[in-house]
Formats: sequence, C-alpha cells, structure tokens
Amino acid sequence: MERPVRSLKTELFNPNRADINQELGCALKQKQSCCDGIGYRLKANGSLTQAVVCECVMQCQSCFGLNRRMVNGVSKPCHTPAPSRVASLINAACLPARYCTAKLDSFTNFSGNGKEVTRNLSTWIREFDIDNPKGLILGGPVGVGKTYLLAAIAKNFANKGISVRFVDFFLLLQELKTGYAQDKNDSRVLNEAIAVDVLFIDELGKGRNSDWELSILDQLVMGRYNQNKVMICSTNYDFKPSERVNMTNGSLDDKRPGAFELDRFENLEQRIGSRIYSRLVESSDLIELTGDDYRKRNLQEKIQPTRGVRR
Repeated sequence: MERPVRSLKTELFNPNRADINQELGCALKQKQSCCDGIGYRLKANGSLTQAVVCECVMQCQSCFGLNRRMVNGVSKPCHTPAPSRVASLINAACLPARYCTAKLDSFTNFSGNGKEVTRNLSTWIREFDIDNPKGLILGGPVGVGKTYLLAAIAKNFANKGISVRFVDFFLLLQELKTGYAQDKNDSRVLNEAIAVDVLFIDELGKGRNSDWELSILDQLVMGRYNQNKVMICSTNYDFKPSERVNMTNGSLDDKRPGAFELDRFENLEQRIGSRIYSRLVESSDLIELTGDDYRKRNLQEKIQPTRGVRR
C-alpha cells in the first residue's frame, strides 16, 4: 500500500486531515536502523564529535522534518527535545571524537568495580534533577575508563535537552593562554563554561597548579557554585589523603622513569586547594572507579618476541 502524499498547508487549515498523521507514522517511532530511533547520527570530525540530524527525520512523511504534527487541529512536537536540538547540544559540548560512540551500557572494563559503578551511574543519571542538581566526581587510576564514562553521561544529558560542555582542564588552560597571546581576555571562554547547565571537567587537578591555574579553576567553581550549577569531573587523585609511601630513592630533580614525581602522592584537596575542594565535595557525589589500565589490555600481545639476528 502506497503512502498518501501529505500537504502541510492542507493539514494546517483542515484539522479533519489530522488522522493522516497516525496512518503515516513517525520516523522516530519506527526506530529505523540508520539512527536507532534517536533521530541523529554521530561521527568524528577532527578532534571532536559531530552530530547530524538523520535523513529519516528530514524525510519523515509525518512531520516534514519539522518535528511537529497536527493533533486534533493543534500543532504539537513529535518528540521532545527535537533531534535537531539534541544535535546542536552535542555539537556545542565539544566531546572528544574518540568517545563519540561512548554509552554507559557499552562500558566493558570490569576488571575492578566497573559493573557496580555503571549500575550506580545509571541510577544517578535517572535521579538527576536539573532544578536541584547534584554534581559528581569520578575518581580512579589512569586508564580505567573515567573519560569514557564522562562522555557517555554528557551525551545522555544532551538527549534530555540539558546543555553541557566537556573540557579537559589542561586544554582549557592552553586555550586561555593562546587567547592571551592574541590580546584576548578569558571572559568569553570562562563565561561559556559557567553558563551551560552542566560542566564536565576531565583530569581535574592536572597541571602545574600555579596561582594562575588555581585562580581559573576557582572562577569556574565559584561562578557555577553561586548559580547552583554543578560540575561533573574526573580525577586521578585520591579523594582522601593517600597512605601510600614513595618507595624510590630518586630526588625531586630526577627525571628518570620510576623516579619520584612531586604530585604522584598528593590527594585531590592538595592539588586544587581546600577552598575549591570544599565546595566541590559539598555539591557533588564521589564515586571511585577501580580496575586495570584498559589501554594496556593487549600489551602482552603487542610485544613482539625477540628473534635471533643472522650473522
């Protein structure tokens, strides 16, 4: 059976034709394989994730790609938020291209407490209230999947129409320094980070933690704290003072592998200062992710056996 050709003009001025909407059906409700029913597709574009509205939505015979339908003579949105709105939010989020496919239910590093953490994060996301928000700090060693989970949470929020911004704190500092070199002030970059509904900061505590760097972080935290806006962060540093003891004999100036590193045994409060730490802890839940370094999972397979050299 061929689908009838729709006329938006006819439907706008003839509410009796609204039943055609039900006959043709919505592209999103059909959950076509091109986008799995979410209405947009993700791809890597340089270093960032790019979202584009799917063709099935643009060619939808139910709404003409406008995400609105006539119901009993009244124009109503097909889906809230609209796929075009979600795509715009994701594009503005600056998500790393490497994590464009990140999903909470696709997390696979279960060498530690990954299953428990992803289960708790699912509950945390479901209970998140943008009108009374609670932040999150995800801690754990290098390579366990903290950045992956942050990207997955950011996309989940965008799907709900929540504006997000994802920043690596070290790269944010580099962006500000570049602006200084071009005689630009840092107000635009910082204001954008403060204005979004939820700010994601990867690698909290990373850097030299100079007075300038801490002042930038303080502006971000205080700007959002005073507006009751939360941050979701990852960090490699312990939430509590570490009881680990340096077992090397290297000096502070020793740059050899395994030598003592000044910040290796510092905790998060020492890295970002008591003032910032206090406000983050007050407004955030703390979750620690454990496990092996996922990036090294195939290390043994990658190491080629030594072969004898012919003479």
